[in-house]
Amino acid sequence: MPLDIPFTIGPFRVEPDGRLAPSTPEHFPSFHVRWRGHRLQARLAAHDAAGGTLALQTVIGRIPSTGRAEAPGTAQREAAFTALQALRTVLPQEWRLALLPDHRVAVNARATITLPTSAEALITGITLFLLQMAPYLELADASLPFEPAGTAGAEAPGIGPE
Repeated sequence: MPLDIPFTIGPFRVEPDGRLAPSTPEHFPSFHVRWRGHRLQARLAAHDAAGGTLALQTVIGRIPSTGRAEAPGTAQREAAFTALQALRTVLPQEWRLALLPDHRVAVNARATITLPTSAEALITGITLFLLQMAPYLELADASLPFEPAGTAGAEAPGIGPE
């Protein structure tokens, strides 16, 4: 049975050459993967007729909450904020470190991508970010005084189109 091309699969429009684009301008595809115990959220957004943005975010931990029995100014909380400031100085300049309302610490990155794009280009962009992120995840897991981020499934603020 021949396919009518272009056609839609979920949030993607598939072009005759197999390239992908958001199916509707107001609904940008988003998905997540888990890697080394961390959730990576990826969102594809169009910014003009020929180009788009691949927004990437991973949560590396959580600042200890003030809602705990111990006082808000505990040494662990102060150490976490000190570590957050130090981490900001070693991340690549184009990456952004964010403290989310629920005390999670996120790293945000953006890459320009040609639209429509290929599945290969999407996966390559995500894989390159994960490989670049690996040493920072190892640092956060091994030595930063953050709590585990948990498995919250909600998309964090700051990953949508700018």
